[in-house]
Amino acid sequence: MMKVLVVDDQEDICEFLRDLLELHGCGVITAFSGEEALKVTKNRLYDAAFIDVCLPGMDGVETMKILRERRPEARYVLMTGANIEDRVDEGIEDGAETCLQKPFHINEILSVIGAFPESGAADSHPG
Repeated sequence: MMKVLVVDDQEDICEFLRDLLELHGCGVITAFSGEEALKVTKNRLYDAAFIDVCLPGMDGVETMKILRERRPEARYVLMTGANIEDRVDEGIEDGAETCLQKPFHINEILSVIGAFPESGAADSHPG
């Protein structure tokens, strides 16, 4: 089973993505800030992460950079509803697969997840 980290300060976005991904066979970890994402993943592994760029405190690009240092084999996708091209470009340069524009369609999420290998690497480790 693929394990996915979802980081967004909007609870409804986290719930939507959690429900959608669980419906399609993924395990989901949610966090509402970059700091919380770093905390909840300290001892838990994941295969992919969807991270909002505009988070309070540490933004999504900074969060992704730290998470990538800890788990470089995971796949990272940024999400944003804002027009912040410079931050998105930086995130792509630093390893994000893509950036989804909010509001996004269910098919966009499923397409991104479907393109990731079903390694389930996080299954073989505690967390």
